[in-house]
Parts: sequence; structure tokens; C-alpha cells
Amino acid sequence: MKRNVIVAVMLLLLFIPTIVGAAENDIRIFINDTQLAIASGLGKPFIDSQSRTQIPLRAISEGLGHWVDWDGATKTVTISKSESEKIQVVIGDDKVITPKGPILMDTKAVIIGARTYVPLRFVSQALGYNVDYQWKGYHSISITDPDAKQAFYRPDHQSLPEEIANWVDYSKELPAVQEKQFNGSRYVLITEGMKPTGGYSVEVVEVAAREGFLEIRVKSVEPGEDEMVTQALTYPYDLIIIEEKELPLRFVDVDNADRHFMSLLGIDEIDRPIAASSGWINIFSPEPDQEIEGNIKITGIASVFEGTVSYELIAETGEMLLSGFTTAAMGDWGYFEEEVQIPQGLTDTQLFLELYSESMEDGSKMFKISIPLTIKN
Repeated sequence: MKRNVIVAVMLLLLFIPTIVGAAENDIRIFINDTQLAIASGLGKPFIDSQSRTQIPLRAISEGLGHWVDWDGATKTVTISKSESEKIQVVIGDDKVITPKGPILMDTKAVIIGARTYVPLRFVSQALGYNVDYQWKGYHSISITDPDAKQAFYRPDHQSLPEEIANWVDYSKELPAVQEKQFNGSRYVLITEGMKPTGGYSVEVVEVAAREGFLEIRVKSVEPGEDEMVTQALTYPYDLIIIEEKELPLRFVDVDNADRHFMSLLGIDEIDRPIAASSGWINIFSPEPDQEIEGNIKITGIASVFEGTVSYELIAETGEMLLSGFTTAAMGDWGYFEEEVQIPQGLTDTQLFLELYSESMEDGSKMFKISIPLTIKN
């Protein structure tokens, strides 16, 4: 027995670094909110021994739209934003030379193989860009030009208003797109729902004004078949703030033009916790073990066959006391609300509210939820 435990621990220790390493090597760079695509022949960004992101020189210069000069004799790189805006980096030196004087770095530009790598943050800031880093299960680095008009940006997730943070938390288990006006800002939330492992992500890569609407271009990623990922439930989402306040939104998957993004019907946003769920039927109220008197108010959202959610009120003995149905939606999330009168003269104090959708094939119960309730004495 002891030998089996030791072997299991050794296997776990071998497995964990592989998972962490996969996440550590996932570096995604966004320039003015558009993800930088780096051709495979240019090399890949990496984290150096000083915990700084090094990026292939050609990749960052082309991404920013600047030109580069290389002096092989002095091993000096000159990156020019304009005739009067240029910086110099010497391979192996810890300084960036700018028109306003040198900037001291805590790392150095290096040459690996035939590729020149420069410290992303220092070079970008020396050229006048803002740089923001966030950990989202991967390294997310945003480079923005303060003079460029941004179509959207991502708020700091560590300092979200409580109402917005709650909204994200209430919504994360469901695949949906939502928007919310709060304190003068227009928030847009894309959630992918609960996933069985890590390796999933969703990100807005572009926001573009079209004739009569605002197009939100979204990229979703799934783990590869042999990719090592964390073995835990995850809830990928992206939250952005868009500057345009009036135009209606249209969501487009950059890899699947036919994809349908589920929206909410009959309710503006998911503004309360989900008390019980079976995947495609989600109940806000009543809560499990709630004490009830007189009637039961059933509220929730569902996406089921013909948009019909059936319900039964069942006594502790198994006797069905009443049944009925309410209407939600099919294809999108439809809000439903139903008032159910508790029969008079019940001697049982325990009831069960059962909700389900009928199968289109054989009429069997699907997505069943059973909520225990207590009658108030």
C-alpha cells in the first residue's frame, strides 16, 4: 500500500510542472486591443531569468508599425517611431537610449540563434506606449498608444465595482453575451460556461463600427487533444468596456462565422445568483430548502425544446400535488416567472419542486431539477 502511495506522489510531482509550464509559456500580446500574431519563423516571446518578457525584435517592430536599423559593428538596434522619435538598444547592455535620456532596465536585450530579442515592457514604454500586464491563466500583455482612440479596453479585474464583479460571478456558469451600463461605462461580457479542464479561453480581438451596428469579434480557444492542462473546472470569459454607447452589438466568431452567441430574452442581465441548475434550465428562485407559505414564485432562465419548462409539485410521500408549464426560449436564454399556489390542508411539511423539459423524441424528462422546500408552520 505504501509503495503505491509513493508511486502516486512521484507521478503527481512529475505531472504538475508540465501543467504549470504550459501556462507559463502561454504569452499573448495585444496592441491597441488587437492580438499580435507572430509568424512561426520569427521566434516566440519568452520570460527571461529576470521575469521580463523578451520578444523577437522584428515581431514587435512590425506589430507597432515602426522601422528598425541594425548596426552589426556596435550591436545596436535603432527603432524609429518617426524622425524625431527613436530609441536605441545595445545587445547585452541594460539601457535604452531615448531622446529624453537613458532608461535603465533590469534585464538586457539578447541574441538567441539568429534572432534578436528585446525586453517588451521597456522598449514599448520608451517609445511612448502604455503597457499593462494581467495574469488570466496565461500572460496577457496589452500595449496601447495613448494617442490612439481605443474602441474598447479591459478593466482592471482586481478593482471592479462590486455590482460588475457580482454580475460576472453570477454569469460565468452559462454561455452567453450580455451588456450593462454602469457609472457611464458600457460593459460587455462574454462567458463560455463551465468547462471540464483548463486550456479554454475566450477573448474579444476587435471592436469595429459597421453600418448600423457595432461588431464584436471574438476568438475562442479549446485545448488540443494531447495538450497538458489543469484538471479542474474552469469558467472562461472576457469582460471589456467599449467607448461607443449607442450602437447595437453583433457578435462574430473569427473562426466560425456561423456560430450563434446566446443572448438573454425577457431579462436585461443575470443580476442574481443561480440557485439550482441542470445545464439548460437555471433557477433563481426558490432556493433549495427555502421555507415557503401560501405560494411559490418560480423564476429562472432556460433554453430548451420548444421553450417549454414543465414543473411538478410533489409531496414527501411521492404524490404529485399539481403540475403545469411555463415558457422560456429555445436557442437563447429565455426568462420565465410563474406563481404556483400551494394546495390547502397539506399535512406534510416537506415538498419537492421538480422542473424539466420534455424530450422531443419520447417525451421523457430532460434537464431535471428537484428543489426541496419546507412549508412554513
